[in-house]
Amino acid sequence: MKTIVPSVPCRKIKAVVVAGVWAALVACLLPACATRSQFQKGYERGASDTVKRQYWILQDMQKREAVGQSKPRLSVYRLPIAPDPNATVKTVPYEISIPIYE
Repeated sequence: MKTIVPSVPCRKIKAVVVAGVWAALVACLLPACATRSQFQKGYERGASDTVKRQYWILQDMQKREAVGQSKPRLSVYRLPIAPDPNATVKTVPYEISIPIYE
C-alpha cells in the first residue's frame, strides 16, 4: 500500500487559496465597519439635535412664564371608534383622547 504525500507545490497552492479567502473576507467586512461607524455618528448627531430642540422649547416656555404671557392651553380631542361590522373578531366601541397643547 502506497501513501501519497502531497507535493510542495500543492501545499503552496492551498496556502495561497486560503490566504486569498481570508483577504476577501477581511475586504468585505472592513467597509461594513466603516458604514456602522458612519451610521453611529449620524445617530448621535440626530439624538443631540433632538436634545437641543427640547432644551430650547423648555427655555421658550420659561420665558413666556417670566414675561407674563399666557401658558400653553390644553385642548383634549375625543374620537369615538366604532367597531368594524365586517370584521371577523367582534370588538366594542371605544374612545381615544388626544391631548394638544396650544
